[in-house]
Amino acid sequence: MSYFEQEINTLFSKIEEAESIVIFGHVNPDGDCVGSVLGLKYALKAIFPQKKIYGVGSRPSFLSFIEESDVVSDEIIHDSLGVMVDLSSFDRVEDKRITTCKDIICIDHHECSEEFSYPILRDTVAPSATYVISKCLLERYGKIPQEASTYLFLGLVTDSGRFQFDSKSETLALASTLVASGADYHFVYDHLYIQSSKDLRFRSFVYSNFQFDGKVCYFVVKREDYLKLGLTEQEAGCKVNLISLLDNHPIWASFCELESGLIRVELRSNGRYNVQEVAVKFGGGGHIPASGCRISSFDQVKDVIAALNQANEVK
Repeated sequence: MSYFEQEINTLFSKIEEAESIVIFGHVNPDGDCVGSVLGLKYALKAIFPQKKIYGVGSRPSFLSFIEESDVVSDEIIHDSLGVMVDLSSFDRVEDKRITTCKDIICIDHHECSEEFSYPILRDTVAPSATYVISKCLLERYGKIPQEASTYLFLGLVTDSGRFQFDSKSETLALASTLVASGADYHFVYDHLYIQSSKDLRFRSFVYSNFQFDGKVCYFVVKREDYLKLGLTEQEAGCKVNLISLLDNHPIWASFCELESGLIRVELRSNGRYNVQEVAVKFGGGGHIPASGCRISSFDQVKDVIAALNQANEVK
């Protein structure tokens, strides 16, 4: 049997039957989430020009160069097929109106213990949701439309950590296929590597405040710290890779205070330690080398660090 053949038949039969489709992503969207929403949107628009297809959700500041999402009325959503991408939990979907769609399907690549009652394709070893979507398009239609290729490449590049977390032959082969399909990799890289003065000042803050504990390098940032530097909580909360592999520490983490009072925790490893298990322990999830969670206060930082130092090695 080819790549998730049964699931692809189920999901894409629903897509092919639907006249109106709305694609939804998760809260605090990243490159893979935005790339999945827009990549699937433009792929389906190219393949089914007669259908009405929309993508909803916000944009993180580092993707400000990406087009704004569609403004979609409650009535349209109610009469549409909802497609959830890069997540499979209604708690984490950004636009909660998905629950009013007349039908729902899901494409994801995360481990999730929560039951999902709608049709789902979940490939937990895939490096990104855009990888799964790209494989589905190739399997079902034998091509990836040029209009979608740049967005799908964006998701693959960012969720693989520029291929640091996953450089398997099939991942690189798909990247090559996306470029051959028309992905503008110059456009993606030119924008991803742009720096701003406030980013540089935040780097200075991080490099003056990181700490070591066993295998772990980490930093803590309070709300007052990043607001003084002109950053939003979303911008400050996603900078964990500023300390990647510092002094050869195989695990690194960031703890960012949110407006709600919760602490956003981002966990990373060199791929040889399972930080996903630690994230799950504290109510989160993700992937073996890249995961996240929320904790209630900075008092729990020591508990997370202790758990990271006990993280299982990947065999």
